[in-house]
Amino acid sequence: MRTGMALTALAAAVGMVVSGAPPAVANRPGDRPPGTARPTRPKPTVTPSPTFSPRPTASPTPTPTASPTPTVSPTGTPTGTTPAPMPTAKRTAVVLPSLDGRGSIAYDVDTAGVVVGAAEVAGGYWHAVRWVDGRIEDLGTLGGPNSQAQAIDDQGRIVGTAQAADGSSHAVAWVDGKIQDLGLTGGIFSIAYDTAGDRVVGVYHVTDSFSGRRPFVRTGNTETTIDAPPGASAVAVNEAGTVAGTYGYKEWNDPPFVNQAFVWRDGILRSLGTLGGPTSDAAGINDLGQVVGTSWTADGRLAAFFWDGTAMRRLATTSASPTAQAVNDSGLVIGTDGTASRAMIWPSPTAESQLLPLPDGAVSSVAINVNDSGLIVGHASFTSPSWQLRAVVWR
Repeated sequence: MRTGMALTALAAAVGMVVSGAPPAVANRPGDRPPGTARPTRPKPTVTPSPTFSPRPTASPTPTPTASPTPTVSPTGTPTGTTPAPMPTAKRTAVVLPSLDGRGSIAYDVDTAGVVVGAAEVAGGYWHAVRWVDGRIEDLGTLGGPNSQAQAIDDQGRIVGTAQAADGSSHAVAWVDGKIQDLGLTGGIFSIAYDTAGDRVVGVYHVTDSFSGRRPFVRTGNTETTIDAPPGASAVAVNEAGTVAGTYGYKEWNDPPFVNQAFVWRDGILRSLGTLGGPTSDAAGINDLGQVVGTSWTADGRLAAFFWDGTAMRRLATTSASPTAQAVNDSGLVIGTDGTASRAMIWPSPTAESQLLPLPDGAVSSVAINVNDSGLIVGHASFTSPSWQLRAVVWR
């Protein structure tokens, strides 16, 4: 089960850039295979260029309406238009070891506490890694320079993407530490985003574009393309085989944007709707079939949502730009405050959000996934002695 994906909404396949640049964090546009140039198009503010984009995400969305200017009383007490400071959760942030002190990102964690992600190696490339009992292990590639682990299931199977010797990027799985090529799945490049039970879900591209995305679910050796409108991504799956994703992604220069979060099971696709705005994006699903993600509201604001299987509702937060990334079976939702660039949680779908503490010396953070024990993984940004991302676990 992927109790997790994306932040404002992020990419569907693999993206290789300049030496020394880290993989992108959840929810940034720019899907394309390693070694190819990116088209010029408007983007949200990003971290330094990604090596791999970990998740399919939304195409462009409407510009949000500006919030009213906060006012403060002469004593400094917030007035009704100034939200109270977000409380900090009573958690401890632990920075995981990297390869030779280089950058790293954690993307998922299983029930046993095994963490998977990517870490920088010599030459500025990135390799899929896993952390077991605090020790890091390089999982290698298909013969090319880059790979990335996206998810791990409770049987220990890891899925993600890796470059072959010819530079093409393939969906892959690691079983007992050995890499398995899942192929291009009928496209020009592919990535596996999640695994649960005997299923793997992900995306392949028939063209190098947002609209060229196609979602797939693989059961054993049988692969099925999910019958969804063009520009679709499958980013999460639970033990029952319910897949969460988003369809209708379009190019940056091709509005209006109407992408919609969906769930799919046994050939039936269901749109989850929006919070009143034109678009929504699914990010994670738990074994109860509950989905979290991000949606635009009727007044042009970005909001995090929780879908309970029947209706979508807005998660309560003082953040002006929140994203919900993952939800576990206890209802703990994790995400990121895009305004403050801080990882945060909702203790339950009806609770107010709380910030996660920063590791010592960090300037920002992102939460990407959570397991059913409440262990949260992601990364923090450091600027000294030089800019670097480091994988983090919040306990």
